[in-house]
Amino acid sequence: RRVLGARLWGGVLRATFYGQFVGGETPREVAAAAGRLRAVGLRPMLAVPTEEDVGQEKDGYVGQSGGCGG
Repeated sequence: RRVLGARLWGGVLRATFYGQFVGGETPREVAAAAGRLRAVGLRPMLAVPTEEDVGQEKDGYVGQSGGCGG
């Protein structure tokens, strides 16, 4: 990234690894990619990642939860 710069690095990733595994950045792009897969007889699988800060629960409390031994 330091050598290519952020913009060119992003383009390279989209054209290679990212483009291979990510169906799109918007719902419209994902729907179009799923349509192309269906057109060639493949059934797309959508896995939506979720992220949150480690140690922070959704209600804003930071610390260990009361579940599973905590």
